Amino acid sequence: MSVKPDFAPSRDQTSEPEVRPRLRTRAAVGFAAWSLLLLVGFIVGVARFAVGPYLSREIRGRLRDEVALAALSVDVETVARLVADEPQTGPLYESVVAQLRAARDRITGARFVYIVHQGADGKIYFVADAEESPEEVSLPGSVYDDAGPLLRQVVGSLASPGVEEDFYVDQWGTWLSAYAPLRTADGTLVGILCVDLDADNVRSQESAFLRLGALALLIAAPLAAGGGWLLGRNLTAHLGALVTAVERVAGGDLNFEIPLPPEAEAAQLAAAFNVMTRRLRELVATLEERIAERTADLERQTAYLRATGEVSRVAASLLDLDELLSQVVRLIPERFGFYHAGIFLLDESREWAVLRAASSEGGQRMLARGHRLAVGAQGIVGYVTQTGRPRIALDVGEDMVWFDNPDLPETHSEMALPLIVGGQVIGALDVQSRDVGAFRPEDIRTLAILADQLAVAIANALVFAQRQEAMRELQRTYAQDLHRGWSDFMAQLSLRGYRYTPRTLEALGKGGDGVSAAPLTAPRVLPDNTLLVPVMIGGLELAVLQVRRPPNRPWVDEEISFALRTAQELAQALESARLHQEAQRRASQERLASEIASQLRRSLDVTTVLQTAVAQLGRLPGVAEATVHVTLPDSVAPAAEEVSS
Repeated sequence: MSVKPDFAPSRDQTSEPEVRPRLRTRAAVGFAAWSLLLLVGFIVGVARFAVGPYLSREIRGRLRDEVALAALSVDVETVARLVADEPQTGPLYESVVAQLRAARDRITGARFVYIVHQGADGKIYFVADAEESPEEVSLPGSVYDDAGPLLRQVVGSLASPGVEEDFYVDQWGTWLSAYAPLRTADGTLVGILCVDLDADNVRSQESAFLRLGALALLIAAPLAAGGGWLLGRNLTAHLGALVTAVERVAGGDLNFEIPLPPEAEAAQLAAAFNVMTRRLRELVATLEERIAERTADLERQTAYLRATGEVSRVAASLLDLDELLSQVVRLIPERFGFYHAGIFLLDESREWAVLRAASSEGGQRMLARGHRLAVGAQGIVGYVTQTGRPRIALDVGEDMVWFDNPDLPETHSEMALPLIVGGQVIGALDVQSRDVGAFRPEDIRTLAILADQLAVAIANALVFAQRQEAMRELQRTYAQDLHRGWSDFMAQLSLRGYRYTPRTLEALGKGGDGVSAAPLTAPRVLPDNTLLVPVMIGGLELAVLQVRRPPNRPWVDEEISFALRTAQELAQALESARLHQEAQRRASQERLASEIASQLRRSLDVTTVLQTAVAQLGRLPGVAEATVHVTLPDSVAPAAEEVSS
């Protein structure tokens, strides 16, 4: 925005006494004309060498800020899907185009707004374009051959918003372009938002100052020199003082003022010049304040983005629910400056919002006593968990829904955001501040994004916990089946192992020698130099390898490792043998069952069927007797037939 101050002095502005012209009319007119021309040349020179460069920097800084804010309004996840699934027109593409057009309307002077990404072949491809004209729109998937120098350099690694150093020319015209990265929650660069400003629009602002300064200087320099020569030597000293003042001000010393000379005309000129320098000081101070405010806003937005990224990384990297919630409620107060953050999750009945994590001391007391709020009945959290809509109380004393919590007496502002997954509310993120009106629009937008990411992370953690519990249950079932199978298998064995000596290889019966030590989990060397190595499968000890050697030959790590590998191979072999015998036993039972069924189907006589059944059951291993009893209901005359074999 340009500022055109009025430099004409007045009695209120200058505070200098009123002076009246005393020179002849001709000299007064000539002095006023040449002085005015000199002042015009001075002002244009300042505009050319001071305001012009600042205007150029201001235009580029504003463009960089606006493209950074526009990138925040783009749905990056949708862009990632368009890039991953090959860009094509459709609902996702139209939604992104609508976002680009809205961003284009907000950016001053923007002509083209579009998204590009770098393909696997290194080329730059269009993803979406806000242009409505069929002749000028860039179709998704088309190659962008006329990209600017900065875009070609950083298309695969852009870390922060940037602006081209100079204008560049492509088939559509001459442009000043700015770029902002589009990154997903995990930091992956999926595309770059590009904004093109027409060079004529930018140059017209800069050229106006250049033309005016050049014209004024060309006219003012010779005329001022001639006027000074004509006015005579008596004005040389005052003109020299004025030139010195101009040089001081042009050099940046806006605090310099000309002392008022005794001559009335010279005093009036000095007063006007001093008023001009004061106005320039005010203008520069105003511009500096605007720059400071813009810088502070940008730094705050950068800090919010950095904090959001940090919380998102924590949410994406943790699968333990309690640790995830604790880390998030710790980071939010640290990064955003709020004194309390809490996370509520709905119970299985969906009637209560239960506090699961909190950052403040009062929140810890609430956790210790199992604090919970009724859904739809208590406080802002109850409202949010029922409706699924955010609720913000900038002054809790005036909010009818607010719950006065004695554990958080310092609260003056509160914001609760729903945690929603798959269209269903699973809880709420509650943030509280000691200040009235503490939540600004950028706070709300940032925390809303964070709440959505947190909801997905909580859902993932819950799914992970369920899978872990299922895995543990599966492991317990496997261990029980394994123990039962080996118990049955060992009961059928008539021996308990073998002993090898250089002279013999003998079997150990059930009453033979064995190792009476406690169960082993790792190899161990006894004081008599006997090595014990457990033979284990699935955490179950099947046997123990016992190897003894003379005390003068201690065991080394390589030998112990060899014995351990041997035990592992033995465990696998024993398990394979057991499973083989189990399979054979089951196959034998299946064959026997099939034979019994075949025998039973051969006769329709009841007596023959019963005799065949008990006879076949008697063939089972270890069966000493088999009997079948026929039992009739009470309403039938009692009768029974017993057939034995």
